[in-house]
Amino acid sequence: MKVATAKTTSPFSLDLLPLSKSHREFLKTLHGLGITQSVPSSESVRRYLDLWLPLVAEYNNLCCYSLEKVDKEKGAIGVELVGLVPPSDVAWLWHCHRLAPRRYVEYIHNQPRLATKHEESKTEEISVAETKTLEADPPFALQHYHREDNNAECDEAKSTEIVEEKGEGKVLILPHTASTAAAATNARVLWEKMYPSESFFLPLPDPNDKSCVTLTIQDEEKANPGGFNLLGSTLRQKDFLWQISGPNFDKPTFLADGLENYHKFLILRTTPNGQNQIIVPTYQIDLMWHTHM
Repeated sequence: MKVATAKTTSPFSLDLLPLSKSHREFLKTLHGLGITQSVPSSESVRRYLDLWLPLVAEYNNLCCYSLEKVDKEKGAIGVELVGLVPPSDVAWLWHCHRLAPRRYVEYIHNQPRLATKHEESKTEEISVAETKTLEADPPFALQHYHREDNNAECDEAKSTEIVEEKGEGKVLILPHTASTAAAATNARVLWEKMYPSESFFLPLPDPNDKSCVTLTIQDEEKANPGGFNLLGSTLRQKDFLWQISGPNFDKPTFLADGLENYHKFLILRTTPNGQNQIIVPTYQIDLMWHTHM
């Protein structure tokens, strides 16, 4: 978390008010798509840990390489430096993992395959100084493959925009901006280059395959990156949408008050009394806190 100087109108370097709205829209869309209404499958966990995070690390490496050695608009393999948008199942797991920032950063730093290697480094050893935390860019973004025969899903996901025909369906993207659409395409291009035999979007489960519903002991162990209970986090966070869905959360003044209260909350946590006890934030403050993470 970065706190800006007193010269700015906000105490934070990020504009949390519009981001908090994007955050709520992100959660609403995931709920409408059914992503948050069930425990993530072992396949989604595998896609997140073994495919998506290494892909983001590779993108960061391409960014470093391109800014130093190649054209600043294109990466070494033609990938544009416009960000990445994850598929919806991965977006939910990534979001929940990053809501535990200390555990998330520790996991990233302890995985050599997720390191961003700098050109100046003269050694193969990877240190914390040579790694870059894998942040979401753009934030609160997702893309979801919608089959034409699933009209109910399309109705539930009406907050997203249909931007591209793909096979027998269409790709839904959030937020519905040109820059996000470019980042969504970018992610699919890099995925295809890195994992040509892997589907970017989560394949529809076989209703007769019970393994996609029941998690094995190995699956549960896999879903604990660095000792963090990722599936437990999804269960805790799935109800957060309802806690921030009251009419007040649509009012700009209420959100502005929430931002001010969040700043006071952070200051309070740095005081001797605040450091020696657990301070439970209101949902108004919690929205800004989660958005800041």
